[in-house]
Order: sequence, then C-alpha cells, then structure tokens
Amino acid sequence: MKKSFLIIALAILSISIGSCGNTTIQVEEKKLTEISESVPPIQILYFHGDRRCPTCIKVGEVSLSLFNSKYGKNTLVVYKDVNIDKEENKAIAEKYQVTGSSLLIDVNGEVKNITVDAFKYAKTEPAKLETIITDIIEKGLAK
Repeated sequence: MKKSFLIIALAILSISIGSCGNTTIQVEEKKLTEISESVPPIQILYFHGDRRCPTCIKVGEVSLSLFNSKYGKNTLVVYKDVNIDKEENKAIAEKYQVTGSSLLIDVNGEVKNITVDAFKYAKTEPAKLETIITDIIEKGLAK
C-alpha cells in the first residue's frame, strides 16, 4: 500500500514539474516575441557617459539632427540617446557590449558599429557621417 502511494505521488510530482517547465518556456517565448514586436526595425543608438569630449558631443548632435530631419516621422526608425553611466541604461549597454562612447545602427538585429567613422567625420565632415548613417538606414528600409 505504501509503495503504491509513493509511486502515485512521484508520478504526480514529475508530471507537475514537467508541465511547469513548459509553461515557463512558453512565457519566456511570449515575452521575447512581445519585445521583438515592440522594437522598431531600425535603431540609431548613440551611447555616451556623463562626461563627453567635444567630438563625442558632435557625434550626438549630427546623428540626432539627421534623424530629426530625415526619419523623425518614420515609425520604423528610432533614435536612442543612451547615457551608459545611468543605472537604467546598464541593460542596453550590456546588450550591445558598449563601455564607452559609441554610435551603432541596429537594423533588424544586425548591428553596424560606425563609431570610428563617427569620430572621424563628426567635426570635420559631418555630411560624410550623415551619408554613412543614411546609407545604412536606407538599405535597412529597403529590405
């Protein structure tokens, strides 16, 4: 009698544990789907800290100005100014593995790091930086 009770109890326990795991996976998959559906396909991501040099400031100004003039009304493109020194931005900095000033363009999960070009052209040839950003975004919108 005790053996039968023990076997039945173990069977119920294993079924319960098995179904809980599936529920967790389904919930996690649903969350990932909701997140991916809520993120616009193209993101201009300008990362910086509290203290910024003049070139870093100019990278932010050029990229934001371009976004506002060309893509501000386009719901498929967003601009994110991310201060990595703020606690609420730690997760996004980790996601993109950013530890300093950076300019990234995320096109449907494919990240283009244009930080070197951004710092090279922001102060001396801002139109060239705008062209680089625009080319990436336009190719992303054409897909």
